[in-house]
Amino acid sequence: AAAKTAEEGAKKEGVEVVDATVGVAAAAAASVTGTMVVEFDAGNNGGIKMVSFKTRQVGLALVLSGGGCCASGKPKVAVKAVDKKGQAETLGVLKTWKVVSIN
Repeated sequence: AAAKTAEEGAKKEGVEVVDATVGVAAAAAASVTGTMVVEFDAGNNGGIKMVSFKTRQVGLALVLSGGGCCASGKPKVAVKAVDKKGQAETLGVLKTWKVVSIN
């Protein structure tokens, strides 16, 4: 009951509650299949997107964003560019998404 109350409180505050077992299961599957699973923050109510890359040619460029001398918070790794017809574009990755985690 306490966990449910905490989850309801988080939702009222606008915090998205994600089932951690989904990430663990995806990471386990990725380690067996040889894929790389990247979690992205899609921003602007896009939520968290989990993308599975099948080859090393992911087709995107990353950049460190924010966290400079005048910015608040920690720097984040963001998608700077997505290669045309590359794996990232095919999987729907968009420029400016932030990397949350990589298995």
